[in-house]
Amino acid sequence: MNTLIIDDDKLWQKSISKFVQMNPSLNLVGMCSSAMEAYAIMIEKEIDLIVCDIEMPEMSGIDFIKNIKNPPLVIFVTSHRDFALDCYDVSPVDFMLKPLDVPRFFLSIEKAKQRFVSPTETLTVKPYLFIRENNTYVQLAYSEIEYMESEDNFLKIITPTQTYMPILTISKMEQGLKGDVFMRVHRSYLVNREAIAKIAKNDIILHSGKTIPIGDQYRNQLNRKHIESNLISRNN
Repeated sequence: MNTLIIDDDKLWQKSISKFVQMNPSLNLVGMCSSAMEAYAIMIEKEIDLIVCDIEMPEMSGIDFIKNIKNPPLVIFVTSHRDFALDCYDVSPVDFMLKPLDVPRFFLSIEKAKQRFVSPTETLTVKPYLFIRENNTYVQLAYSEIEYMESEDNFLKIITPTQTYMPILTISKMEQGLKGDVFMRVHRSYLVNREAIAKIAKNDIILHSGKTIPIGDQYRNQLNRKHIESNLISRNN
């Protein structure tokens, strides 16, 4: 994969270039310090993978990728822990925290190889999000999550096997989610629509058996968006 490094720190450019050159799957095409430099290179050369810092002068790495039509695969590297949620819209291959280490970098490249296809092929990536746990980021597909529950300053993210509790408000999460997989049904709950088994007057019952309350201010949206548009028959 033709690889471009974007980082405004020259020392990090050198460090990342060593990682890239160690991997036989990658061909280092160039290194640059800003989005505009990177864009100039991409006009001249075909780039398959970008290893990109996030916080840079003039334009952030995230904004740069957002503004490219049909962007290459991207792996974000950053010294800041709080950018993971902001990356949702560009579906990065991975999100790594500096300082990097060889095993973690090679794992990211393996993820990139799995998503790398020729220009004539089509790849559909199912929506996902990252949860930060200590110094690592756990990738969760939307389909793995049954519901989310607000609890004080935390957000409980419930899967069939584990509960995650990032420091995040439910409103911030709702803003960052793609599509309409999740629905706000209560001031404290976001529910995966595919996890819903039954809807009663005041509650939603999930396939797992969990009961979720319906908030009055969300009832009309639930009826309009989830029930009425898919209603087959009505018992009198």
